[in-house]
Amino acid sequence: MVEVPRELLWDYAEAPADELWRLQRLADFFPRYGRARAAVRALHARRQELRLPPEVRELIELYERLWRERTDGLAT
Repeated sequence: MVEVPRELLWDYAEAPADELWRLQRLADFFPRYGRARAAVRALHARRQELRLPPEVRELIELYERLWRERTDGLAT
C-alpha cells in the first residue's frame, strides 16, 4: 500500500485504507508528490481508474518508463 505524505492529509487524521483513494490523492498532486518508484508503479498500474488530466497521465507514463529504464539498467 502506498504511503500518503502528511501534507496531503489535511482532511484526515490518517489516510484511508482504500488504495484507490490514496492513489487519487497522490495523483492530484503529482509530480510534487508520488514520484517514488513504488508510488509511480501503483499509479501507472491503476491509471485507468483514476481521474487524471491528460498531462498528468502522460507524466505518470513518462515516470514509469524512466523508472523501468533506470531499474532495468541496474540489472544488466
